[in-house]
Amino acid sequence: MEILPFEWLTFRNPFGFISKVREVSAKLQIKPEWLMLVIWVESRFDSQATNKSSNAFGLIQCLPSTLARLGYTLDQVKGKYGEWQLEHLVLPYLKPYVGKMNCAYDVYLAVFSPVCLGKSDGYVIALEHEKAYRGNKVLDTVYGDHDGKLEVIDVKCFFKQSVTKAIKLHKKDRKYASKIPILYEPSLY
Repeated sequence: MEILPFEWLTFRNPFGFISKVREVSAKLQIKPEWLMLVIWVESRFDSQATNKSSNAFGLIQCLPSTLARLGYTLDQVKGKYGEWQLEHLVLPYLKPYVGKMNCAYDVYLAVFSPVCLGKSDGYVIALEHEKAYRGNKVLDTVYGDHDGKLEVIDVKCFFKQSVTKAIKLHKKDRKYASKIPILYEPSLY
């Protein structure tokens, strides 16, 4: 059985969760590690994670409007565990993008802003006077080039730096250090 490098981050029912990640990834035709990386960046594997400013919720931080499109309300999904969310939220949300997600960056872009899939790194998602920019300003000002434009490359830089930081932090923690291959680099492609 292949071991996913990010398995050390799952705390509750790791076998069931990892099995469901593998199952959903197969249906989405993506590598399980890519989905694990995206879930880590979005929620740190906390199925109850909530963004207080946008009310985004769960493993991939679904907005209330996204939940409604998937046939749920926030009250209906609160308390649902990771395996349920993978089956009922993550899979149906990402299913329209099967064949368009060719690397971890693509999976993250599908979650963050699906319109960006297949676009160049310089594709502008939002300008600084727009609400979408203001809500994600840090991606341009901290991780990107601070040019007043939220671009695909800014999102990719944020994603890569978040994954790299997680690996460094966990290598320093005695509980996880022995479980992470010494020269491990995430497979983003």
